[in-house]
Amino acid sequence: MIGGTAIARRNARAVFGLGEGDPARTGTLLEEFEALTDEILASDDLRRSLLTPLFPRAERQGVIDELVRALGLSPEIRATAAVLVNENRMRLFPLIRDELRTLVDEMAGRVEARVSSARPLEDAQREQLRQALSRRVGADVTLEVSVDPELIGGVVARIGDLLLDGSVRTQLENLGASLRKGSA
Repeated sequence: MIGGTAIARRNARAVFGLGEGDPARTGTLLEEFEALTDEILASDDLRRSLLTPLFPRAERQGVIDELVRALGLSPEIRATAAVLVNENRMRLFPLIRDELRTLVDEMAGRVEARVSSARPLEDAQREQLRQALSRRVGADVTLEVSVDPELIGGVVARIGDLLLDGSVRTQLENLGASLRKGSA
């Protein structure tokens, strides 16, 4: 969904702009957008009625208005949701939420690292890794850790476009390449 990602990014920037550069305000908008998205995704009935264009637009607009009101969300989020319903872009809610979270994190000097390890990391190991990655990128890093049984050992971390591969497999491959170059 490459086009969807670009549209989601534009919509996230628009919501982010509503915060007018105020970190507290943009954080609140993110929380509200996350709450709305989570509520929609958690209910089969809401997903069906809001994400299916077969339902009349006016009906979907009524559902989203009632949901926004029930959640006590701001006029900015209500207007954003109305635009998304009107443009049949409700399916982009999760992408917009993720893009908005990235913008808010960047504003706050935070980045997310997706880390794969050969086995579960203990809390002390997680914290040590988080601190090392924070020093490396010069920002506060939050970790999203998963276990990858394909790894022999070590970890692989991705922060945006930066890939830090400390896996045993890669180290062995690099060693093999060095030995082949040396013997040639």
